[in-house]
Amino acid sequence: MTYHERFNNTLAIWTAFGGRGNLILPIPTLKWEKRYYHHFGYPQTGSATRIDVFDNGQAQIAVYRAQNPRMSYFNHQTDQWTIVDVPWWNHGIPEILWAGDGVFLARIVGLANIIASFDGITWHNAGFCRGAQNHMETGAYDITRNVGVVSWWWYKSPVYYSFDSLTERTEWTLTGSDGNSVPIFKYMTAHKGTFVGVVGGDKSIAVASSASPWAWTTTIPEDPLDHRYMYIRSVNNKLFVHRFRYHGSPGNFSVNLCVLNDSATQLIETNLSHYGDLADNRAPNPQNIVWMKDWGKYALFTQNMLYASADGIYWEGVEQPGFALTPHGNMFGGAIYVPGDGFYVKGNGFVYYAPY
Repeated sequence: MTYHERFNNTLAIWTAFGGRGNLILPIPTLKWEKRYYHHFGYPQTGSATRIDVFDNGQAQIAVYRAQNPRMSYFNHQTDQWTIVDVPWWNHGIPEILWAGDGVFLARIVGLANIIASFDGITWHNAGFCRGAQNHMETGAYDITRNVGVVSWWWYKSPVYYSFDSLTERTEWTLTGSDGNSVPIFKYMTAHKGTFVGVVGGDKSIAVASSASPWAWTTTIPEDPLDHRYMYIRSVNNKLFVHRFRYHGSPGNFSVNLCVLNDSATQLIETNLSHYGDLADNRAPNPQNIVWMKDWGKYALFTQNMLYASADGIYWEGVEQPGFALTPHGNMFGGAIYVPGDGFYVKGNGFVYYAPY
């Protein structure tokens, strides 16, 4: 375990949160199989094979990364993935910017519109970000204040926000176009009345109240050890981030799954880490964490493993035979759990599925 003067003593916190003993609930060994676009009801479009899965806490969707006038959602009445007509996707490839708190925010590649849905079935033109086009990278939505934000990854640092209805096409407000007052963000999440993001360059973390999404404060600045951050996510009121450090030669990275406090000012290392190539599924990735309500625990998927944790800090795992991507560089890219059906984890051109 490491200690940094800006952070709490991780060993002390580890002990306080119960860094010993076994989980009460046994972790299952699951039977994994591959699911392709046709399993979700999609006809093939050209050579496109990528399927992404998302859960906003109320609904689950499978998005085919191809221009296709449909969307697939999990129908809990029939227990089937079901296609619905979404005319917006006639205009380009859909890309989800945010899934959480009962909201999906999406963009159409090549356009500046924000498309929103609550149930994955009906999609609304929620507004437009003038001048954004292809450069919208990430977003978040705070349902308590009904405010959304998206970041534009470009040579300056604009962020767009809107307090307007997600069912009405209104112009989102641009802030930070001077290139200095608002950071560039590649990763962003909503967490307990704030927006939290990893600043471009991956070296620092910044926060804004969702009441004032134009005013950002750096809470964890660049540190002398050159730690960097990726994949920040709020899952069931816990704020996770992927922290890594380069050690001077190709493939030599130390990677840790970490937990931030609610104000994103302090960071705690968990007991999950990896040393080696950054693009390696053995590294713990917050994109692949889900909250299991029935367990009362978090679940995390890595190469051939399923981990579980009650507090997000101490994790125990069970091997999952047949649950792997090769070669390294093909990464899991998001996990969901559909109650009464099973787990879905994005692979490379397919989705791993395990009934549970």
